[in-house]
Amino acid sequence: MVSRDRNKNKFANGFTLLELIISGALIFLVSITVYSVFAGGISVWRRANQARSSGYDLRLLTDKMSAELRNAFRFSTIPFEGSQDSIAFAGLIDKQVSRLSYFINEDDILCRRIQSYPDVFKKGESGKYELLFSGVSKLRFDYCYLDNATGDYKWKDEWVKDEQDTIPRAVKIELTYKRKPEEELKFSKTIFIPIGTGEQKIELVQ
Repeated sequence: MVSRDRNKNKFANGFTLLELIISGALIFLVSITVYSVFAGGISVWRRANQARSSGYDLRLLTDKMSAELRNAFRFSTIPFEGSQDSIAFAGLIDKQVSRLSYFINEDDILCRRIQSYPDVFKKGESGKYELLFSGVSKLRFDYCYLDNATGDYKWKDEWVKDEQDTIPRAVKIELTYKRKPEEELKFSKTIFIPIGTGEQKIELVQ
């Protein structure tokens, strides 16, 4: 009788093989779930951090463009010119009169070109090129001008020397950065130019 009671207590206090297998499987599933949640959180944090860093870099870049546009001035041989996807104007680089231009190349890289005053008159692609930011899928400029007929300020998508020999009242920049096919970061900024009047030489056909 005593021997049977000891065997019963032994089985009551121990684990069967099936219980051990089930316990191990549950621990494994919980571990996988915790790891998946943790890894997913790390991945989201990295993407957010990269997007935040890219946004910060874009703001620094547009701030630099804004400062140069605000300091643009009229110069007879370096007119202010612009299209939808490029812009050029006179500015000071290292205390020297230069022609500054911004555009995106065929590799979706935002570029800055600096031409010293002598380089402006040279044929071909003269000047210094800087590759500023890659992955820019869209760069658009709009220009604020003074409508002679109404006296109101309006926007248009080009600034042509034959129509205006002045500087726009303001320039609007729209930039789209594509880090991945499914991820886009859009940025827009309007820069008012202190000496810009936006006056027209001729009447524009609406």
